Amino acid sequence: MIFFVFASLFFSFCVCDVTFAENERIFYAKVQGTGVNLCSTPSEASALFEIPYSYFVQVDYVVDDYYKVSYKDVEGYVKKDKINLMSGTPQTPYANATYKLFVPYAIYQSPSQNSTKVVDLTDTTITIDYYGTISGQQVMSDNNVWYYSCATVGEQKYYGYVFSGVTDYLSPINVNSEIFDEISDDMLDSSATEFASLSTGTKIMLIVSISVPSVLILYFLIKPSKIMQISKNKKQVKKESKKIRHGDYFEFDESDL
Repeated sequence: MIFFVFASLFFSFCVCDVTFAENERIFYAKVQGTGVNLCSTPSEASALFEIPYSYFVQVDYVVDDYYKVSYKDVEGYVKKDKINLMSGTPQTPYANATYKLFVPYAIYQSPSQNSTKVVDLTDTTITIDYYGTISGQQVMSDNNVWYYSCATVGEQKYYGYVFSGVTDYLSPINVNSEIFDEISDDMLDSSATEFASLSTGTKIMLIVSISVPSVLILYFLIKPSKIMQISKNKKQVKKESKKIRHGDYFEFDESDL
């Protein structure tokens, strides 16, 4: 029984993983306007930054009026009506822009100097990757622009916000002219994409949660018949034990009469 359970789980995992791997397809959507925000939840109130115009996000699946997407290595949500799902794969899906600091500063969790520091940036020679822009705390009288960024310090990557007023030079962001035919989001297989995006451990847990109840149901369906057979055999043994053979005749217990 134990071997059967583990064999079934292994088979289910392999079949599911291969099936979804075969069906998996990467979809991209193009940002064809300004003010398109990548949000941490399916709500504009949770905007992380404005995605650079003319570039792309990789689309995973649909969540109500939003797409679950990723821009570079940051996951989030974008409103469906603000981007166009495309049929092709862009050569340069994300803006490649960087900058340096002209004074030591820090990366913050939110676009505000009152929020928690992610890391202090004391080395002004490091190149910081730019992801997008958002309005935040007005640090200078005429400037409230913050950059969502990624700084690599040693071997560690740190993500968060840097005030634009302390940046030395943001490399130009050219317009991406790549364009493909638009497609409907009916092409997205939400269930397959969600499952395929899960970690191996999560997949195993899902398969176990589905398989174990089935095995238990099968076990309890078989168990009553086994119990009845064992009980019947015990009664038969007990009855036979009451018979005592003496030569060519049987002697019965008085309780049998």
